[in-house]
Amino acid sequence: MTDDNTNPIGLSRRRVLGGIGAIGVASAGAGLGTTAFFSDSETFEDNTLTAGELDLSVTWQQLYYGAAQTTRPGDYGDAERPFVNAFPDSDGDGLQSFEREDGVHEYVDIDEYANPEDAAKAGTNLEFACAEIATFDEPSFDPNGDALIELDDVKPGDSGEITFGIKLCDNPGYIWLNGELVDESDGGHPESNGPELADEIQARAWYDTDGNNVFDVGETPIIAGTLRDVLAKLNDGVLLAYDPDPDLGVPDPNGSTGLDGIMLTEDDCEVVPRNPTCEDLGLFRAIKIESEDLPTTVGESETYPTPVGDVTVTATEVEGGDLREFDFELSGFEVSAVIVKGGSDGNVCRRPDGDGYLTAASGEGLGAPFRTESKRYGVSHISFCYDLVPPEEPPEDVPVCFEPSNTRFIAFEWTLPSFVGNEVQGDSVAFDLSFYAEQCRHNPDPTNPFDESANTTTT
Repeated sequence: MTDDNTNPIGLSRRRVLGGIGAIGVASAGAGLGTTAFFSDSETFEDNTLTAGELDLSVTWQQLYYGAAQTTRPGDYGDAERPFVNAFPDSDGDGLQSFEREDGVHEYVDIDEYANPEDAAKAGTNLEFACAEIATFDEPSFDPNGDALIELDDVKPGDSGEITFGIKLCDNPGYIWLNGELVDESDGGHPESNGPELADEIQARAWYDTDGNNVFDVGETPIIAGTLRDVLAKLNDGVLLAYDPDPDLGVPDPNGSTGLDGIMLTEDDCEVVPRNPTCEDLGLFRAIKIESEDLPTTVGESETYPTPVGDVTVTATEVEGGDLREFDFELSGFEVSAVIVKGGSDGNVCRRPDGDGYLTAASGEGLGAPFRTESKRYGVSHISFCYDLVPPEEPPEDVPVCFEPSNTRFIAFEWTLPSFVGNEVQGDSVAFDLSFYAEQCRHNPDPTNPFDESANTTTT
């Protein structure tokens, strides 16, 4: 190594690519898979490496909630639904596992859970030490060479999630998350002249603090929206925070800070088939209140604390011991939608504003869908949904230089809402996710590597 006091400092970079691609909806033939899942490359671009190397390592666990295990067992690993693939995976069953001196450590003990879906939600991605990275086998790209897995007959209501474990093993570094829409196609269905699949899929990324694949209370969002919007933003590169702050997100889809929301009424509600969720709408759920916890006497009010503020529900119509209509007031936050489930469908209440949806601070006369012209179903549950708009970059007081220490987890989730119809049948979309690391030393003001106008930084 040369003396870095007299020679230029070059920036060692390593880019790790991942993807969840070829997501499609069709009766047959369309698929979900991963393209360019992981590959390493280092570029120096006229820099001289004199200040030490940068080594970014990545592990993952990928899940897919699609057809039942009994219907298409080949869609999943040997650990069964929803475990698709993982890295490292010491026995190739789709479940993340490390071989260690004291035995094999697994993401979750399947035998402890009757339902694999419950097992997934109870699982935790494994932290790893730099010393054991060399023992990991290379990822397998079977069976088709360029995709880790392909599934057909992906339907509305299906979803997938992948949690990455990222770790620097040499020098401190900045890490960016990047995404790219690689390919999309129209399936040619007679009703497919509407929105494209990338506009219907809802996606979000967040700092999965405990690595359990679930967006938990107190975890910090990175980005959320339609898959197209999320990838467009990620394509510009998002600088990740080493110690994310739960207050990075703001519960307001329009970016304002004032609590001056509108009032929702029945005129703002639309019946959506089956059981729509906040996630289906690309939103976060503040609270889901079950029927047994709702007031059942006219004039009775109940206040419910949520992670972002309080919700007060007042019963205005009750029949047969069931809540039929209610008013609500919010304190400390606003909602983008209220979902009232009753019967076989849900009443989604929100007001369009041309550029998106207005936020609401109160509601009057809301209820479940009508079963007759004048009578509603009883309310089975109410979900209050809000939006989080993370800043483009972490605030100045949030550390962004990753130390070569603990494993950090970044999660990415996609959902094709259950109420999407035939307009996307046969459509497909492929996209990549990637991480890019750049050395912090002698580089206090990092340049976004995904900014096409930026040049490589040297000192």
